[in-house]
Amino acid sequence: MADSTPSVRDPGPPLGSTADPVAYVPVSWLAVAAFATAVVFVAVIAASGFAAWRSKAPLIAPQLLFLPAVAVVLAFAARRVVRNSEGTRTAELFGVDLVNGAWWGSVVVGLAYLTYLFAIDFSIKREAEGEVGRWVGVVLKDEPARAFHRTRDPAERASIAADSGAMLEARYRNDWVAFGQSDLVRIASRNPGACSYVPGGLREWSVKAGGVDCVATGTLVCPEGEFPLQFPLKAVDLGGAEGGGRQWQFLPVKNGYIRDEPRLTPYGWMVIQVEGQAREFAARFLGLAQDRTVRVFAAAEYAGMTGEPAVRLLSDDASTSRLAAVGVPAGLGWNVPESVYAATAAKLYRLPGGKAPTPEQSRGFLNVWMKEGTLPPGSRLRETPDVNALIAFTDAAVEVRIPVELPLPSAKADVAARGRLVFLCTDPALLAEAKRLRAEANPGAGSLSPPLTAARPQYPWRLDRIESDLRPVSARDASPPGGPGGGPPGH
Repeated sequence: MADSTPSVRDPGPPLGSTADPVAYVPVSWLAVAAFATAVVFVAVIAASGFAAWRSKAPLIAPQLLFLPAVAVVLAFAARRVVRNSEGTRTAELFGVDLVNGAWWGSVVVGLAYLTYLFAIDFSIKREAEGEVGRWVGVVLKDEPARAFHRTRDPAERASIAADSGAMLEARYRNDWVAFGQSDLVRIASRNPGACSYVPGGLREWSVKAGGVDCVATGTLVCPEGEFPLQFPLKAVDLGGAEGGGRQWQFLPVKNGYIRDEPRLTPYGWMVIQVEGQAREFAARFLGLAQDRTVRVFAAAEYAGMTGEPAVRLLSDDASTSRLAAVGVPAGLGWNVPESVYAATAAKLYRLPGGKAPTPEQSRGFLNVWMKEGTLPPGSRLRETPDVNALIAFTDAAVEVRIPVELPLPSAKADVAARGRLVFLCTDPALLAEAKRLRAEANPGAGSLSPPLTAARPQYPWRLDRIESDLRPVSARDASPPGGPGGGPPGH
């Protein structure tokens, strides 16, 4: 009998599941934002670094550190969100841990760039401070040519020797005068071997087109007191020029290197007062010398020549005899003979430094002396840098050199020669007091106001000579780009 049980068909192999083996978990957008920020930072650093390398300039962009800081904050927040999501959020995308990548990429590259910035900052500060120290040392050694050479553009000065004062003066004549008038140079020149420089560090610096601009500070200490200084500098990379590497230039200054009120010793206050007396004495002489007839009388009196035979016609006795001989009207109209002008000119005129002039130079000065004489600075050379007096103390005298202008007869109205009235004071009391105050000077105990002492007596001054090279200078070229660079009298 046949089996009535129905047969069971073989179902075949089981079908695979259409469901994902792992449930889908969305990526945290905070993690994506953190990773993207880190990638942008690294890309910007790489591109900027390549551009800086091509231009041979440091990559100074501290504002870029904002990106890694943002990336680190976002990565920290994303990590917290993922941990607290209980598996509903992830920080991985295409097998990359976005949070760890953003965190470590930002931290490592950010710290590397921050270290680079600190290294650049340290290098520039050390280099600039060293440059200032060496330059001030040259000024204090009374080497004006070498000091002035460092104030020129590095590309220009490469063709001029640092110790070629004559070439520097010929090429940068007005700037050369302005540098010699700067307060730092004048203080150092009247305190030879008695000055020291205390560096104060770099106040600020920045990278600009063509180089690095910075401002260094320091203090000059001398028997006159303590003088706070400030030096603007610029550095450029010349490649193979002038020895290669970074070259520094001390930029022109308008009002000198002293930036704050100095603390002066009693000796420093005395220097200012004595110089002021000499300037007042010179102003009175210049006022009298404006009149052609009075000029020789003033010269004879201020130079102590009234007893010399060559100018005897200017004495009171000669005037009385002249009036008695020709009468008052004729006597008052008397013209000073050329021989008196020649005698006073020969007595007074000297080349710079007190050197004797040539016969041709003497004739040129006599021509000036007989016509317009000496004028205050600025009379013809507008905005001239030659406006400050130079004072020097020696064992024999106090010498004050006052700037003047000498109009050249054949030149235009805005052309003149520069000159100096040199006044001497040999008063023993002044010399003794100056020597005592200088020996007792304590720069650390200086004051911002003069000491409460009795008024200084009026010292006797004598016009010793008038110095000039008689070289014409035009008012159009008399003002240097940075201004005269001088401070107030006495500084």
